Amino acid sequence: MRISVVIVTRNRKDDVRTSIQGYLNQKYENKEIIVVDNASTDGTREMIPLEFPTVTYLWLPENFDIRTINIGVEMSTGDVIWRTDSDSHPESENAFQMAVDIFESHPDIDIISTEDIEVRKGFEPWDWYPLACDKQNVPHDGYKANFFPGTGAAIRRRVFDKIGGFWEFGFEELDFCTRAIVAGFNVRYFPNIHTLHYASLFDRDDPNRWIWTSRQFMRYNWRYFPARIAIPRTIQQFFYQLLMGIIKKYPILSIIECFFSMTTVIFFTFRNERRIVPDDKLYDITLGVSLANTQFRYFKQVVTSKIRRMWKKQ
Repeated sequence: MRISVVIVTRNRKDDVRTSIQGYLNQKYENKEIIVVDNASTDGTREMIPLEFPTVTYLWLPENFDIRTINIGVEMSTGDVIWRTDSDSHPESENAFQMAVDIFESHPDIDIISTEDIEVRKGFEPWDWYPLACDKQNVPHDGYKANFFPGTGAAIRRRVFDKIGGFWEFGFEELDFCTRAIVAGFNVRYFPNIHTLHYASLFDRDDPNRWIWTSRQFMRYNWRYFPARIAIPRTIQQFFYQLLMGIIKKYPILSIIECFFSMTTVIFFTFRNERRIVPDDKLYDITLGVSLANTQFRYFKQVVTSKIRRMWKKQ
């Protein structure tokens, strides 16, 4: 079983260097690493061919955001696509072997979601999984999931062959998983496979990034949920984004633009992209967890993390 690591990057020379080295350190030999560069101007274009001659590298003259991962998938030859960010890599040198063992033992598992470890936050795990689970005694087939962090996931090629690739940046993993689940594929969470996420600071707190991701999540809501669910989720999302804008201290014009963008995308999606998920699949794409619950858990983790880091500084 061949694993193809596909990395999309833009102006993250030092981060992508660390990421590539982390993947080269994997003891599993049947692998390839593909880097697609969204028009970097920071020396990445010169660095990768010089320092990593075995890596397949493609520099693009324009920035096509995360969608360029689809180009990397087309270039790849593996049976498994390892989805990753350019500031991440597996913690263990045996992560690939663990994933291959899972796939070979469980032909019904199509996507492996790994544990995201936030390096800049004291190596805390990102608490994205909404259900109670024992992370010390992980079942051989993992836990039922509806999502994977973009920092580390193993995806069988047959998933791409059937449902296509990722949409634009912003909740692209959630959209991909929803389409995969509706198509009959099985997503499983394995918290014993750790991915180190260094969380590059490049562009992370840009208000434009926040506006775009807010828009994409609203697009997701109206793309897949029936109106009886989409409407309350929309109300919650407007409130949530207002709170986020205040916490992040974004300019008032950015907050207004965010609300305008979310409103307009509702009408666009309703008219052009409605793919309402069948009722018997709604639990599978939400795991029975409400949006309010997810938002509360996120804020709780943010506050707890900040308090913990402040305590350590004292």
